[in-house]
Amino acid sequence: MYAPHFAAALAIKSDARRAPLWALLFGCFLPDLLWIAFARAGIEPASPTRFYDDWSHSFLSILLLSSLFSALFWKYGRTVMAATWLAAFSHFLLDFPVHPKLLALYPRSRIHLGWDLLVWGSRASWFGVINDWWLQLVVLLMLLLYYSYRMLRNGSAVRLILAPCVLLIGLHLLTLFACISY
Repeated sequence: MYAPHFAAALAIKSDARRAPLWALLFGCFLPDLLWIAFARAGIEPASPTRFYDDWSHSFLSILLLSSLFSALFWKYGRTVMAATWLAAFSHFLLDFPVHPKLLALYPRSRIHLGWDLLVWGSRASWFGVINDWWLQLVVLLMLLLYYSYRMLRNGSAVRLILAPCVLLIGLHLLTLFACISY
């Protein structure tokens, strides 16, 4: 789930206009960036037979990561801190229903959270595209609609609103090639 994470940053930005967009975009993707670093270091192995992401994607890890990340913005005030915290924590909220495996409560926990939609999400649906892609499209469009509505109400130019929307829809369309069931 790439485009919906970035769309969450835009939606948050539409309500927290003083928050730096780069920080919101970075925050929304922070757990995945951490996972990439941990996977490269061998801390969170990722292979077809073994997948582990409790250090970067568990509830407690993302809660802590969100808090540490937002603390970097204390000088900008509570609103910006809250926006950056929500941006980083939104990763957990968006991964909750569709993550490849259930999310741990904390690293090495026996308690896992999520809806376990992996089997359903992997099934081919309309036009041979898996259900997960369609679900992500719905989430993406909902977040972009919210962003567009709030930005229009704030008086932003339509072309400045459409540009990131087109970019993120294009990004999601690129993932279509990985989601077609043959």
